[in-house]
Amino acid sequence: MNIVGGNYYCLLAGLPEISPDDKKLTLNVSDLRTYLCDYLTEDEMNIINLFFLPNDNVQILRLLNGEEPDASLQTVFDTERLRDELAEPVSLPAYLIRYILDSRDEEREPSNRLPETDLSEAYWKYMLSCRNSMVRRYAEFSMNVKNLLTALNCRKHHLDIEKEVIGDGHFTEMLKTSKARDFELGDDFPYVEDVILLFEKDNLAEREYAIDMLYWSFLDKETTHRYFSLENVIAFVLKLMIVERWSKLSSDEGRRVFESLVVRLKNDFKFSKEFNL
Repeated sequence: MNIVGGNYYCLLAGLPEISPDDKKLTLNVSDLRTYLCDYLTEDEMNIINLFFLPNDNVQILRLLNGEEPDASLQTVFDTERLRDELAEPVSLPAYLIRYILDSRDEEREPSNRLPETDLSEAYWKYMLSCRNSMVRRYAEFSMNVKNLLTALNCRKHHLDIEKEVIGDGHFTEMLKTSKARDFELGDDFPYVEDVILLFEKDNLAEREYAIDMLYWSFLDKETTHRYFSLENVIAFVLKLMIVERWSKLSSDEGRRVFESLVVRLKNDFKFSKEFNL
């Protein structure tokens, strides 16, 4: 049953209410994706799938490195499809096809950055080219926040910001060149100060949760007065991803995963990994 004429009322009316503090979910992200397939057109599902492509990025890198894929990741393409595409990339998103082909080019100048960083940059540029204006605004916001956190980490540990941040816009350029506390970005981007204050928190769990709430607030603003639209569907998907992540972290297994994350953040400053969703 595909929606005709952009009428998203039935779809959204069938979704449960969610809040950041939900611990027991009546709908998980995997089931939501199945549910959406019954309502959205192929083009609309392609837009939703953009937000899951970072998991495909991870799988591609694992396969290129001869590692086993991570079965826990919710990807757009299944493992066998990705293996086939590595042999002959023809139907993946354009940025992934280029990355795979470049990885085979023995004459290509080697990058001075981690593969994760290069692939993340390609992904975010792809997002910024999306025809949906909300996707473009989300991509800009998300890339800026991740870049800012990376730059603050680099400052703190005396690392080269230029090698770690991605993109080539004004925001990124100021991160590379400015010595000001807010990189001279605070006036034009009010959330910069919020991120800087959160970065100064000692409790990493509180910091990560508060940053997710910045995303939540961004999505609320994006969907103000857009009650039944594809933008509301996008926002619901992204919010449910946030809630599901934190509901898992409230379990014993989740706490162990988060504790290992804390150890990595303290001892391993390969900041490009911050760009994995």
